[in-house]
Amino acid sequence: MTELIYKMLFAALVIAMNFIRLYYQKRYKTTHAVTEAEIAPKREKQMVLLMFFALAVPGMMWLFTGWLSFGQFAAPDGIRIAGFVVGAYSMWWFYRIHRTLGDNWSPILEIRVEHTLIISGTYKRVRHPMYSDMLLWLVSFTLVTANWFYALTLSTGLAIMLIIRIPDEERLMLDRFGEQYRDYMKRTKRLIPYIF
Repeated sequence: MTELIYKMLFAALVIAMNFIRLYYQKRYKTTHAVTEAEIAPKREKQMVLLMFFALAVPGMMWLFTGWLSFGQFAAPDGIRIAGFVVGAYSMWWFYRIHRTLGDNWSPILEIRVEHTLIISGTYKRVRHPMYSDMLLWLVSFTLVTANWFYALTLSTGLAIMLIIRIPDEERLMLDRFGEQYRDYMKRTKRLIPYIF
């Protein structure tokens, strides 16, 4: 298969990801209720910028230029196609996570006045399925692009975001839901069911 086909597959994943996110961001703007609590708005903006430079910029460079060709590694077609299949699954899961959250979803760490604790569906076994899904993106995008530099930028950005954001998010949920969230934490893992 030609590199153009992999670029088209990668573009399809990126378009799906952005379509899902844009739909829910638009919905967020129309259903956004009064915020009860919000964590570190300045740091949240920094997280968005971090992921833009870790995910979007190198992804677009790989897609539209040859600037990242130094990072290409040999990967059989079957592995790269498997990466696309993982990516397609992750986009379906990305949609389900947003749908499960409904009006609780927010692009920033905040609790709304009418916020509810979601512990079923995609949240039954892990507390942060959105971040788990991003780890699938890492696997998918690495395999489809077959580019170690993109894998490095994406994994670094994700690691920083998860280290900072997960404790903040759990603190916010504990402040709002108390024992109910503590009980939920005892029954679930953070990112990987039954493991971590």
